[in-house]
Amino acid sequence: MSDTARDPEGRFELRLPPGWQAAADEDGDGIEVWREEGAGTLHLISFDTDEFSDPAEELYAFLQERGVELEDDEVEDVPLDGAELAVCEFLTEDEDDGETLFWLVGVATAPGTLVFGTYFCPTGREGEEREIVRAALGGIKVRRAEEGGGADGESGGEEADGDSGGEGDEAG
Repeated sequence: MSDTARDPEGRFELRLPPGWQAAADEDGDGIEVWREEGAGTLHLISFDTDEFSDPAEELYAFLQERGVELEDDEVEDVPLDGAELAVCEFLTEDEDDGETLFWLVGVATAPGTLVFGTYFCPTGREGEEREIVRAALGGIKVRRAEEGGGADGESGGEEADGDSGGEGDEAG
């Protein structure tokens, strides 16, 4: 059984926390990672880019498009092996049902590659998985574009849990 999940394009790999599983997302262009009976779901998706982007700037832009505004001190920079990561946490409230969600969002960058990671769960349950998700994101391996996104024959997240399927929560 593999304990590493790879995105369908081969741009990144994520070591799965013990007891977690991964599968290709609904669109087939990213992966979802979750723990059975867990609090939330981590969704990861990658993109090619023409440059080595600043992860914090990409994170601010991503969140601003969604109406989330953060202060500079609310974003944490995390060095990765050959890449960079910016992460933040925030709460949102659904206007329709009033449910409040905890979000942990990260952007990892390497030359030619961007990886967006979003984890969410109901407020009050974030303590169950927050540190596990932070540790997993802190260990993500982002491949530089010239490293051949998938050309080495590695498959996407749907085989990451050792079988050809898996079901998870919707990552929105």
